[in-house]
Amino acid sequence: MAFSSSQPPYLSPVVPFSGKIQGGLQDGLKITVNGTVLYCNGTRFAVNFHSGYSDSDIAFHFNPRFEEGGYVVCNTKQNGCWGPEERKMHMPFQMGNPFELCFLVDSWDFKVMVNGNHFMQYSHRVPFHRVDTLSITGAVQLSYIGFQSTGIWPVNSAPITQTVIHTVQSTPGQLFPNPITPPMVYPTTTYPMPFFTSILGGLYPSKSIFVSGTILPTAQRCGSRVKATASR
Repeated sequence: MAFSSSQPPYLSPVVPFSGKIQGGLQDGLKITVNGTVLYCNGTRFAVNFHSGYSDSDIAFHFNPRFEEGGYVVCNTKQNGCWGPEERKMHMPFQMGNPFELCFLVDSWDFKVMVNGNHFMQYSHRVPFHRVDTLSITGAVQLSYIGFQSTGIWPVNSAPITQTVIHTVQSTPGQLFPNPITPPMVYPTTTYPMPFFTSILGGLYPSKSIFVSGTILPTAQRCGSRVKATASR
């Protein structure tokens, strides 16, 4: 069994951001947010999972606050009214530093990972299938928002997923890179392994390459290599 292809990612979206989740939230959907926490835009940012574009119904409000030592507030808003707060008295983000934030939806809760480490779980207070919109506000700069269906595939079968190679260029001294050329997104959804491609312009200081994919449950190892080749 293979899961259907997920929707295309949002690349370098402007904050405040609001975008549709195609097909709404589903059991097994993983949403990955890559960005950098800014110094200059306040002391908070928020990721919200909405029912529609209105902020009256928010199934999951994830709100890191760089105050009082740092903590994260989670909540649900129904018909314009907030429920009881859940606070995690730990701050996994650092101002000025990039992060990877992942939300995995399952039948009972949202599982949240930060920089590859499990951070918390938030039980559903409203049916998650009503959620069809994602918004992000506050002191962050975003580089990537991706969507991926997760699951278990039988041995020797390949998952259907989307691979994105996103290169960002910056000049020396820039704290936050500004794209000079548009990111390269391959048009198809699966690629044979091993996969080879050229790096436009080669590697140099401050150039970043992001690769998104799925690791098979049967895998024993995975890796990537950058090779130097000479043209003739």
